[in-house]
Amino acid sequence: MTNTSSELGAKLLANEDISVIRARVSTASFDIKNRVLTLPQWKDLTPTVEGMLIGHEVGHALYTTDDYLEPLKVNYKLKSYLNILEDVRIEKLMKRKYPGIRKTMNMGYKELNDKDFFGVGKVQDFNTLNLIDRINLYFKAGFQCGVKFDSEEKQFVVRAERTETIEEVVALGQEIYDYSLDKAIERKKRSHETNPTDLEDLEDDVETDDVEDDEDNFDDDTFDSSEYDEEGELIEDDEGDVRQWQAGRSQPQKTVDEKIEEEAEAEIEAKTDRVFEEKLKELADEGTEYCYWKLDERDPIVNPVVGYKTILQETAGVEEYITASNRKEIDKFKVDSSRVVNYLIKEFEMRKSATMYKRAQTSKIGSLDMKKIWGYQLNDDLFKRVTVVQKGKNHGMIFLLDWSGSMDGVIDDTVKQVINLAMFCQRAQIPYQVFAFTTQYDLFKGEYDSGKLVAKKQEFYSTEGLLGNAVNGHFALLEFFSHKMSNVEFNLMVRRLFTARYLNYCDGYSMGGTPLNEALSYMVDYLPKFMRSHGVEKMSLITLTDGEGGSLVTSSGRYMDNDRFDSVDGQYKKIKIKNFLKDPKTKKDYLVDRSGTTQTEAILRLIKDRYDVNSVGFYICRNGRRELSGAIHNNLAGFTGNTDIMVEDMRKEFRENGFASIKNTGRDDLFVVPQNKLTFEDADIVVEEKQNARQIARMFTKQMNGQRTSRVLLNQFIGYVA
Repeated sequence: MTNTSSELGAKLLANEDISVIRARVSTASFDIKNRVLTLPQWKDLTPTVEGMLIGHEVGHALYTTDDYLEPLKVNYKLKSYLNILEDVRIEKLMKRKYPGIRKTMNMGYKELNDKDFFGVGKVQDFNTLNLIDRINLYFKAGFQCGVKFDSEEKQFVVRAERTETIEEVVALGQEIYDYSLDKAIERKKRSHETNPTDLEDLEDDVETDDVEDDEDNFDDDTFDSSEYDEEGELIEDDEGDVRQWQAGRSQPQKTVDEKIEEEAEAEIEAKTDRVFEEKLKELADEGTEYCYWKLDERDPIVNPVVGYKTILQETAGVEEYITASNRKEIDKFKVDSSRVVNYLIKEFEMRKSATMYKRAQTSKIGSLDMKKIWGYQLNDDLFKRVTVVQKGKNHGMIFLLDWSGSMDGVIDDTVKQVINLAMFCQRAQIPYQVFAFTTQYDLFKGEYDSGKLVAKKQEFYSTEGLLGNAVNGHFALLEFFSHKMSNVEFNLMVRRLFTARYLNYCDGYSMGGTPLNEALSYMVDYLPKFMRSHGVEKMSLITLTDGEGGSLVTSSGRYMDNDRFDSVDGQYKKIKIKNFLKDPKTKKDYLVDRSGTTQTEAILRLIKDRYDVNSVGFYICRNGRRELSGAIHNNLAGFTGNTDIMVEDMRKEFRENGFASIKNTGRDDLFVVPQNKLTFEDADIVVEEKQNARQIARMFTKQMNGQRTSRVLLNQFIGYVA
């Protein structure tokens, strides 16, 4: 699963590669400097309200700058005033840029106002509210809320509506604050004048004791007259700070005017802004924590690729197990395979040509077509035309073959498919490699006690992230085939792999676990290097496996957590953890969890989004209900559909086509192939003298059905890679 629709919408609205993250926070915020939009996980929010809130935060991402923060360093009391006025500005600019968001914002604020998110539900007359609160309600809840402004206040409302820059917001915010403060002070003074008891109470709060004699207040041993200048003023130190009188000296108390101003400041607080923020905090789901991981794309501790030359050297002992009968079988297979390869080549070239001519452009040139000149009075199109057929893209392919223990029963037939596909790439002159991913090959070759190796491992695990390509002795890529091989090397590898079970006799080539996710993680960094070195414009990544890939570990060497216990509001509670794989290059996030399936899908989507590769998978299994159910759950992360119905649909596809297809696995397509349908059947029919017509017909029908199944599958495959 990739970004939620809300997060994707935020990125689209922002029109830039901002980072959007969910976090265990109470309110949304935008980091202006680092361009990071942080969203809480809201609960009980309608899509309209969430869309409004996200649109609002994106407005800050697009239009709010650091200048907004500067005046708060001088007077932090301006914060709520600037918040409200900046909201007015950025929401106006968002509506101007994206007219469609106007309705979302209006409906969203109306919905929140109906739920009393501004804290004015008990207010009988909105016009008794502060000026800044009325401005806030006017622009967010709408004029229908009934707020009014006098002639003096209206000019502030008009200016708020017309602000275009941060500087205008800051200036207006200061003016409204000063205006509101002056008005509040006047009201307070009039109130105290008309109510003498209030004034007396206020005076009682003010300490009016005179400063006592120096003799009583200063210690001769501590008072230093050198700290004062000739006029009696206190001298500042080197840092510019005024040195204080000795501790314990009584300070002058506030005057009546100062107390009145203090009361007035409290009175003009923007209460609607404060209540709105408090209400939003209540909606935040702080019982969910968000963790963002990235794949480690550094050079691994040890290069996991075991080259084909090394493999041919290390598997030389297999030759003694290859019998004369095996050699004949191999020769026959190569002859039969040539027909399959020829068919693949034909389909591939046809599809490429069709695509090229589909993109062909016909244009006029400046020369007259003399064959049309006779009709100059009837037709003004007398110029020659030229058709430009765009050059086809250079293709490249990488195959990832499952070399796990569960493949033992089908590995021979699977390898035959791989050989056919490798022969196709050889004939089509497509740069390619076939890697088998395994956990059994010892990359360190006895270096486990090496101090240098231990240090490299410690350094590797000290970095945060999912260590998909961490080479720690449990992951390797065996390069069985490559476009760089000579014909002799290719044929030698075919012979070694044709009876793959013989490789179990070679150290490091036995079958073990399923490090599919490690292999895919390594491809994230490897694919662009392969494409650059071979001039590949259209890349295809093909996986062949029979099960779920193992889970990646975190930088701590552990599997990622799906939950943990923590203190929430003074109580020890279980915290749900949502894990995301973050791509720092595309800024996209992919939901993952501890299961290998979700990680496989996420990495495949990351590769697709970053490099636009074709991704095709072959999943081999038996045609049983349990096996097909396993195929579904091993490839569809978080599948919640009806498994029985989907199994029946797949069995129907098996009967009709010989294979089934599963979408939404992170690949363009995943072909589920029964193990008895693995072999590409395209050989000649051999008829014996003793066979009757019915037997020949049955044989012919079987052969045609086999060829049809093979060709339907191959057509599907070629359709994606071409």
